[in-house]
Amino acid sequence: MKKMRICYLASAKSIHVKRWAQYFAQRGHEVHVISLMPSDTDSMKTHILKKSRIRIKILSYALDSVLMFFKIRKLLKEINPDILHAHYVWDYGISGALMGFRPFVISVWGSDVLVVPKKSPIYRLIIASSLRRADVITTTAVYMGSHLENEFDLPKEKIIRIPWGVDLSIFCKGYNNEVNALKKKLNIPEGVPVIISNRNMTPLYNVESIVEAAYNVTLSHPKTVFIILRGYGHAELEEKMKMKAEALGISQNIRFIPDLLTQEEMTVFLNAADIFISIPKTDQFASSIMEGMACGLIPIVTTMKVYTQYLQEGENAFFVNPDDPQEIAEKIIYCIEHPGIKEHIYKINKKIIEEEEDWTKNARKMEELYETLLERMT
Repeated sequence: MKKMRICYLASAKSIHVKRWAQYFAQRGHEVHVISLMPSDTDSMKTHILKKSRIRIKILSYALDSVLMFFKIRKLLKEINPDILHAHYVWDYGISGALMGFRPFVISVWGSDVLVVPKKSPIYRLIIASSLRRADVITTTAVYMGSHLENEFDLPKEKIIRIPWGVDLSIFCKGYNNEVNALKKKLNIPEGVPVIISNRNMTPLYNVESIVEAAYNVTLSHPKTVFIILRGYGHAELEEKMKMKAEALGISQNIRFIPDLLTQEEMTVFLNAADIFISIPKTDQFASSIMEGMACGLIPIVTTMKVYTQYLQEGENAFFVNPDDPQEIAEKIIYCIEHPGIKEHIYKINKKIIEEEEDWTKNARKMEELYETLLERMT
């Protein structure tokens, strides 16, 4: 196996980017990350892109774009990578496309190709142009591949599905001692239903609907506890949701977690819960969903085509309208009142994750893609 020098254009703060960097570093490759955000891991060499301090937004954005172009170009000359791989089209993918470097890979994440292009025709043109300049575009979901083909008129052969998957050595049922300690710390009584929102606390994930649904659930099941993670979300939104919970009289039922969790901490939180809620209006088949499935939780997710790749209503998940707190509450209450379905759902979802979304197997597919691209370029 030829050792490669891999350069990511991506947020070094992202748990997913860190996971890729750590995997390739452990495989003996040299990994660099060019990022607007600092990293907290030593497995990759991080090069920070500093923004200007101009407070006038349009001037700041224009200057930052110019400075980023020259800074990235300079860094690429110094690093001299074998592969340039951008994660998330907006910002990082666009910057990578402008470099003219090959081989160049873009991984789409979801909102970058589902939400951002709808904000402006100019945004759509920029994103489409950037995607066309990539040698390969990777996606994690079957639906996303079809969307890229149809929405941006991209050739099918350029789009490759590589599921990121779940590290099954970490995300699995168990951790009894750690779960007991966590419940004690969070003052969660033994035996009460626990529901977790394990996505970022941003408007995209409709946290307000979850808080309103929590109120409806507690009317008939007053001991139910909701755990809402902030993740990479907004402290301002968390404060707003705390105030809403207080106004609804359910502060005692909700545990807001501001900490950014490691994978090891996340699996303990998941094992402490019975149900997870993921209700964005756009998504890929996110790692957060797979992690919940692997840990045996009941999925309650948005009614979206992308999720039907693995999930079926009433069989191994429940689908809801993210704008309807009453419907969300009804599905939660059904799960609480039918505890036997949890084990049935776990057996189905465990098989899916083990067969289709095993991180160890899928990460090797990315390595093989890099090797194929390098062979093609020689």
